[in-house]
Amino acid sequence: MPKFLALIVLSFLLILTIKYTPTVEASNVKVPILMYHYIGNNPNPKDTMRDSLSVTPAKFEQQLTYLSQNGYTPISLDTLYGIFNNQTAAPPKPIVLTFDDGYIDFYTTAYPILKKYNMKAVSFIPTSLMNQGYYMSWAQVKEIASSGLVTFESIALTHTNLASLSGARLLSELKDSKNILQSQTGYPVNFIAYPYGISTVNIQNLTRQVGYVGGLGTWYGKASGPGINLPRIRITGQMDLKDFASRL
Repeated sequence: MPKFLALIVLSFLLILTIKYTPTVEASNVKVPILMYHYIGNNPNPKDTMRDSLSVTPAKFEQQLTYLSQNGYTPISLDTLYGIFNNQTAAPPKPIVLTFDDGYIDFYTTAYPILKKYNMKAVSFIPTSLMNQGYYMSWAQVKEIASSGLVTFESIALTHTNLASLSGARLLSELKDSKNILQSQTGYPVNFIAYPYGISTVNIQNLTRQVGYVGGLGTWYGKASGPGINLPRIRITGQMDLKDFASRL
């Protein structure tokens, strides 16, 4: 190849390299994804399971104070994936606050405290259970979503063990919950938390097929890259602040 042609080719390749190289350096961060359920006092002391899943408002506010004073930056899952995919610069000490199951105390208790500290969060809701019982109403979901602090993602239609389902029922739990939530919030729903943290390879593959970008389980660990079964850190009512801080 003539020398001048070689120089032209090298120059062209250099331009392509500059054009398609991410402007953000590859992420090496490990991000804690915290998992909450109830934010409130347990009304039934005999319900030991709920006692484990209930964090008192005082403890929750103490935890947010700790995060604020120690430089943590709560982010959405979309931002987390932007970091993992080298599209977004990681803020100082990124962390994701997730709340499972769409209980009414997220609206009455957790959200006002999040708003007080201006902290972002993710709420996973079982779409067919909204507007009834102990769950938030769609009006409350829309009110919270309009703040820009909270994004709502799926935890399937009915919070059923997905591994016990197959065929059209399994597809409906994944796909219909996504579509309903998108129609209510007006933005793409990219993530699902598997009910009870249970998933299989088939469920994970179907999750991708219906359009979810990522999935979250309940196994312990910090997230270090995109995935369809990310770990989370369960926050229980028995934790004191020292125990909470040690998990981050």
